[in-house]
Amino acid sequence: MKTKLLASSVLSLGLLAAALPAFAVEWASVTDERLLNADKDPNNWLIYGRTYNSNRFSPLKQVNTGNVKKLVPKFSYSLGTLEGQQVTPSVNNGIMIVAVSQQYVDAVDTRTGNRLWRYEIKLPADIAQYACCGLVTKGVGLYEDKVYIAALDARVIALDAKTGKELWEKKVEDYKSGYTLTMAPMVAKGKVVVGVAGGEFGIRGFIQAFDARTGQEAWKTSTVPGPGEEGVETWGKESWKYGGAAAWLTASFDPATNLVYMGTGNPAPWNRAMRPGDNRGSNSMLALDIDTGKKNWDFQFTPNDSWDYDAMSEAVLVDVKRGGKTVKGLLQGNKNGNLYTLDRTNGKFVSALPFVKVDWGHVDPATGKMVVNPESRPDLNKNATFCPSYFGGKDWAHIAYNPTTSMAFIPSIEMCATLKNEEVSYKKGLMYLGAPGDMIAPGRGALTAVDVTTNKIAWKWENSSPLQSSSALATAGGLVFVGTLEGNFVALDGKSGKKLWSFPTPSGIVGGPMTYSVDGKQYVAVVSGYGGAFPLWAGSGVPEHIKKINKGASLWVFELAE
Repeated sequence: MKTKLLASSVLSLGLLAAALPAFAVEWASVTDERLLNADKDPNNWLIYGRTYNSNRFSPLKQVNTGNVKKLVPKFSYSLGTLEGQQVTPSVNNGIMIVAVSQQYVDAVDTRTGNRLWRYEIKLPADIAQYACCGLVTKGVGLYEDKVYIAALDARVIALDAKTGKELWEKKVEDYKSGYTLTMAPMVAKGKVVVGVAGGEFGIRGFIQAFDARTGQEAWKTSTVPGPGEEGVETWGKESWKYGGAAAWLTASFDPATNLVYMGTGNPAPWNRAMRPGDNRGSNSMLALDIDTGKKNWDFQFTPNDSWDYDAMSEAVLVDVKRGGKTVKGLLQGNKNGNLYTLDRTNGKFVSALPFVKVDWGHVDPATGKMVVNPESRPDLNKNATFCPSYFGGKDWAHIAYNPTTSMAFIPSIEMCATLKNEEVSYKKGLMYLGAPGDMIAPGRGALTAVDVTTNKIAWKWENSSPLQSSSALATAGGLVFVGTLEGNFVALDGKSGKKLWSFPTPSGIVGGPMTYSVDGKQYVAVVSGYGGAFPLWAGSGVPEHIKKINKGASLWVFELAE
């Protein structure tokens, strides 16, 4: 009863705040210097992963392990949609920018909860049939006085950050061919970098950069090699034409190497017999020169993928101490169930650590190559059962990394699946799979903590549903925040994994938590709203109690009680 009364009071406060006049807030120009030094700016959240290295770590420590139990809602309000909310909000000088699915972009006064402006994303009426996973988006990009959104119908749109007025838009590709955009754009050196989604539709993936001021194309790099390009011979039967390998999660950037790091997804179709060879460029990490888009190196995690083990997950750029030496590292929690460490300067394999149940085989510790158990590989009209499932040991939900403790926190999925391959023909704008299957039991989840220095699991906090898409947040206060499909927003002790605090939001959390400071006070925020791929694709993997979760999107901002 107490919880219900609190929630009711919070909603009333949110409505009251929305009715009040706007607080005097001013947009501060998001310069190159501010972006490059985002790690030294604890007050704002200017980049999708907070910093270019995508570690989702905040130096703020006003909220800490000793007082987190005093965390209470400051305000909340409905975002006005039933679509799934995969967004991580951004904050600049007290103004929060929230991408509300693929329907709106909101600017919110963080002091009051008052909405300053709203931009409506006008999508074609038939867009849903060309998107695999609902009207989802992950967030926005910020640069100077502009906000950038990647629209589902494959457009990049620039807005005036002060008014929400549209300044320019650029068509990326034809959405009726299955090309969509679901990521938060990454802005570096005056370029807006995006990658297309649509790997299940037989697209040919690519990564593209636009001039942030004018919208003019700067460069475009295909993820799948074509005729005359290195690696095309790994795509038998001319399968490169519809090869997939979408790059649909936000890039990381290292100013020291001048490289953009971006993972790529599954090859198309899922039926591997239709694309003999390793299918280079798919299931890979790519390192591209930010100025030209030229590929510097690539590393393929899963050749000739049979399991939908996308490698689209974020590149977390960290300096790793191993064997008395410091490696300029890149961490990726891969869908195949391993946490990989690569050398980000050259793409060389360093290590792999299984963090969930893995029975498809193992990674060779010397070479980084997959050594596959043949019984776990689906084939033409041959069923195979394997762990982790095609949702992966980690899906797109982001790792948080605490550089002071060298601990990585991985939202994990314990779920197994069965698949077989069957013949399929490519048809423009239709699903191109050729691999029916399902989960063999309802899934569970865990937040898995890995000591990156020792490359060992430190602890696991288990949950009754998969931590499928709510990203982790680590803070200097010794905390790790994560959301669950049940709708619980949870704070854990980063050293032990002990749950210290939780709050029940009205719907499942699939968005990314973040934190910021205004007027010397720290706040923690998350968007609640169940949806996305899990209810659409998980089948028997959806736990019975999750089927009862209500939809409905709302923004929640928390503060320490006085």
